[in-house]
Amino acid sequence: MPPEASAGPLSDRLRSRTVPPGVTAPCPRIAPALVRILFAAGCLLVAALSPARSGPGGAGSRRTAAAPKDLSGGSVPRIERTLSLVLIAAVLVALGATVFIIVAPGEGEKFTEFYILGPTGKAADYPTEFMSRTPQTVIIGIGNHESRDITYTVETFAVESRFDDATNRSTVVSATLLDRFSVTVPDNRTVEQPYTFRIMDPDVNRLEFLLFAEPPPEEIPAGSLIGAGYRNLHLWLRVH
Repeated sequence: MPPEASAGPLSDRLRSRTVPPGVTAPCPRIAPALVRILFAAGCLLVAALSPARSGPGGAGSRRTAAAPKDLSGGSVPRIERTLSLVLIAAVLVALGATVFIIVAPGEGEKFTEFYILGPTGKAADYPTEFMSRTPQTVIIGIGNHESRDITYTVETFAVESRFDDATNRSTVVSATLLDRFSVTVPDNRTVEQPYTFRIMDPDVNRLEFLLFAEPPPEEIPAGSLIGAGYRNLHLWLRVH
């Protein structure tokens, strides 16, 4: 008897949570502080470039004394002023590079999370042993970190597999499509939703979950089921 999937929409109890931003996201507190430092350094540079002015002649006015000459004939304050300008320019370049790195994040790694939780929302108490024809529930989680909104497609298969001692591998004897549904996950968000299934054939010993970020193929050969999706998960079952 072919296995059956439970009827009813899967979006009745949808749970979403915001995923913390990655290390490439700008820091809202650090960036303004660096901008203020950069502005102050720029003011220092403008002040250093402005020529010194002496006060107007008359009583109480101060005149600048002649700067002492060094051995090469240059003015000592002029040399100090040049060194100050070089130092301020170096600080400006360093601050500008830091602000650019923090405020303009680079493109980080793109990936999708795909996981299964037990009916209580924990990574435990999975329905792995039960009587045939009885409904069983798990929670499917999809985390989108692909830098764009994606409508994923999930396919579930009831699989009968056998272990081959000669090749030391499991081979798929039969695979029956249980269900196919779509879930739209915004960028940098995670969606978790319950999924209820029903296994009718006691020979089924594995439940396969395939996730596709693009439209899935119309038909997947049983021998190519493993690894056919963008992400794959499975549960080993004992159906009585």
